Amino acid sequence: MTSSNKEIKEKQKSLLKQKTFLESLTSRYRIVTILIAGFALLIALGSLLLWLPISVQRPGESYLTHLFVATSAVCVTGLSPVTVADTYTMFGRTVLLVLMQVGGLGLMTFVALVLNMGQRKASFRELRALADAAGKHGYDDIGGYLKRIVLYTIGFEFLGFLLLGIRFASEFDPAEGLFHALFVSVAAFTNAGFDSFSSESLAGYATDPLVSLTVMMLIIVGGLGFMVWIELRNHMRNMRERHLPLRCLFSSFSVHTKVVSTATLFLLLVGMILFLLTEWTNPNTIGEFGLGDKLLVSAFQSTTLRTAGFSTVSIAALNRVTRLYMCLFMLIGGSPGGTAGGMKTTTFIAIVMMLRSGLRDEAGNCHLFHRRISRSDFVKAEMILTGYLAFILIGVSILLMTEPGIEALNIVYEAVSALATVGLSANVTPILSSVGRVVIIVMMFAGRVGPLAVIEAFQRKSIAPIHEHVRYPDADILIG
Repeated sequence: MTSSNKEIKEKQKSLLKQKTFLESLTSRYRIVTILIAGFALLIALGSLLLWLPISVQRPGESYLTHLFVATSAVCVTGLSPVTVADTYTMFGRTVLLVLMQVGGLGLMTFVALVLNMGQRKASFRELRALADAAGKHGYDDIGGYLKRIVLYTIGFEFLGFLLLGIRFASEFDPAEGLFHALFVSVAAFTNAGFDSFSSESLAGYATDPLVSLTVMMLIIVGGLGFMVWIELRNHMRNMRERHLPLRCLFSSFSVHTKVVSTATLFLLLVGMILFLLTEWTNPNTIGEFGLGDKLLVSAFQSTTLRTAGFSTVSIAALNRVTRLYMCLFMLIGGSPGGTAGGMKTTTFIAIVMMLRSGLRDEAGNCHLFHRRISRSDFVKAEMILTGYLAFILIGVSILLMTEPGIEALNIVYEAVSALATVGLSANVTPILSSVGRVVIIVMMFAGRVGPLAVIEAFQRKSIAPIHEHVRYPDADILIG
C-alpha cells in the first residue's frame, strides 16, 4: 500500500466521528431515563459518603437515614429525620453542600460544561439532551447559556454569602460563621432549605431583617428561573444602548417572563396576606409580634412556599387553615428553568386561563398578554396536574396506613412538601416509620425529576399509533 493511500485512509478515519459516551447513551435510552439515572447515582454516592464514619459525629444512624438526607439534598427539598448540625461533621456538611449545589443546578449542567471546555463541538443529539436538561428552548449557544447559569449562580450565592456572613461571623466563631453563611446561601438559592447550625431552621432570625431579607432574595432569584434573569440582563443592556425609559422594560419581555414575574408577585402577595390574616392572633407564631415583625415573618413564610423549605416559625404551631392553604401554594411551587420545584407557576396560570376560557365559552381562543395559548400547552398542564394529584393520593394513602398516630392534615402537608420539594414539615419527618421514610424518599425523587418523567421512564419507546390517521365520529358522552 502506497503512502498516499495510507494518508487517504487516515483522513477518512479522522472524518468519521466516533460516538461519545453521551451520544451512545442518548441513542440507546430516553433522555428522561438518563436524567433519572444520573440523579439516582448521585443520591447513591451521596448517601454512601454520608454513611462514612468521617461524616457523622456519632455512629448509630441507619443507612436509610443517610439515604433520606442525601435524597433530600440532591432533590433540593430540605426534609430531614435528623438535625444536620447534631448529626454530621464538617466533612458530612460539606458533602451536603456539594449535593445541594449539584442537585440544584442539575447534573447535566456540569456535564455540559465539561463538554464545552473541550475542543470539539457537541453533536445535535448531545445538544438536544443538554437543552432538555437545562429547560432551554432551542439548541443555539447551549454552552454559553449554561456558562451564564453557573456565573449567575456563583454571583448570587456569593452576594448572599457576604450578607449572611456579616451576621453569622459575629455570632459564631468567624470561620464557622462563614461556613454557615455559605451553606445557607447555597441552600436558599437552590431552594434546598437545609441549615447547618440549628434544629429550628431560621426561627432564631425571625425578626432579623438582614438574614430574612437575604434568604428571601436568594429564594426568589433561584425560583424565578435562569431564563428570566438572562432575558432581564439582555433587555436592560438593550435599553441602555437605545436610551429607552424603564417603563418599557416589562412590555419588551417575552410572554414566559411576563407570566413568571406576574404569577410570582401575585403568589407572594396573596400568600403573605393570607398568613397575616390566619396567624394574626396566634400567640405561638406571630401573635406577640409588632406590625413590622408580623409583616416580615409573613413575607418570609410566603416566600419559602416557593419550595425553599426554610421557616422562621414552627409549622406545627400554625393554625390548621394556614397549613391547608399552604399545601396549595407549595403544590404550585416556583417557575420552570430554575431551582424550584412544584407544578410551576406557568402550569398554574395555564390551568387558570383554561378554566376562564371554558367559563366564557372561548376554549378555542384563549390568550394571554395578546398571545394565544396553544392546546398542547393546556394538555401538558392538565397532565402535570393529574400526575401530581395522583402521586399525592397514592403517597398520602400509604402514609395514612403506616402512620396511624399522625394527624391526617400533617400527613397531607408532609406529602405535598416532599413531592413539591419544599421541605417544610409539621415535625412529622423525624417520627416517620421506615416505610413512611421510603414513601417520602420516592416522593422527593419524583418531585425533583417530575411525576410525568417517572412514568415516562417506565414506558416502552413510543411507536406510531395504529390508528394515527383514522378519525372516528365524535362520542356522545354526558359530562358533569
